[in-house]
Amino acid sequence: MLEIRDLNVNLFGFALRNIQLTINQGEFFALLGPTGSGKTVLLETIAGIKQPSGGRFFFHRRDVTHLKPEQRNISIVYQDYALFPHLNVLANIQYGLRFKKKRNVAGKPEMLHMLVEMLGIDHLLKRYPDNLSGGEKQRVALARALIVEPDILLLGEPFSALDTNTKETVQAEIKALHSALKITTLMVTHNFSEVFSLAERVAIIKNGEVQQVGTTEEVFKMPNSQFVAEFVGMKNVFALHQVNGKAMLGDVLQLDMQVPEEQSAGKHPTTGGNNKYFIGLRPEDIVVGNGALKTDYQLTGTVLTISNNGVYSEVKVQSGQVNFTAYITPNRFFELGLRENKTVTLGFDRKNINFIKGQACATG
Repeated sequence: MLEIRDLNVNLFGFALRNIQLTINQGEFFALLGPTGSGKTVLLETIAGIKQPSGGRFFFHRRDVTHLKPEQRNISIVYQDYALFPHLNVLANIQYGLRFKKKRNVAGKPEMLHMLVEMLGIDHLLKRYPDNLSGGEKQRVALARALIVEPDILLLGEPFSALDTNTKETVQAEIKALHSALKITTLMVTHNFSEVFSLAERVAIIKNGEVQQVGTTEEVFKMPNSQFVAEFVGMKNVFALHQVNGKAMLGDVLQLDMQVPEEQSAGKHPTTGGNNKYFIGLRPEDIVVGNGALKTDYQLTGTVLTISNNGVYSEVKVQSGQVNFTAYITPNRFFELGLRENKTVTLGFDRKNINFIKGQACATG
């Protein structure tokens, strides 16, 4: 288990502040945030590459705050792979073993055999990095990190340089390796789809501070702030007004739910209050139709734009002064005969509404 207590790191023009995290033994944990939020700084501080100005690290309840990197038994895989160009694949994989003299199990031939087989690189052992594809380099970097049997595996944006097909394949391989080896893993990324594919829990970080920690389901379905909601893809985030204690969505819809008073995020609030709140709806939770819908709430609007990525269609609809974004399948798109300027019905259910606390008051 990895415990981070009150961690502070001061760098030139940037700081990590009061980081508190607990990553359970054998857990796959993700750190998600925009570029420049401090993800890699935290990763390198855990590895011992950067030094904290305050706070402590504990591995299995042992204080390792001031241990040298080679004493921590942590492996890190960077997004640029960091392979040695003058060593072939086999020598790259085995490189870390020279620092593990006291860990006899690390050099077992069966560990090497298992890794190269699971990662599908057994035919590449005599090649050099210059003759490898991006996906092959990533697999070699993973094998090198895992052959020393680390207590913790750190992954820094592991898929950022891979094409879509290769990324999906490597994700599946990492998932299989984690399932087989049960190594505590911390992955940093700015891509929430990668978190959904691999992580059990996630922390959202912004400007060097953790914003929310929870299971992937909790964070993606119940974000605790406007920033988290928008960052994890909840594209429909609207300021709410209160009308006689009831929540009013723009000028188009009154919700038969009261705005929560002292609740940062959650479902079915029942108490009144004067704080400013936002409503959050995921685009996949909004139903688009040509007529009446069997949803708790519905309204009509005009299609503004339509875009298709091959997997789903993103439809932007204006209702009154409010713009909504919905995702629909290609089949549903053709069934509805959607086109720009067409009038459609939008619907969503009460269970999919999230109230998100803001910073100011807005009442009507």
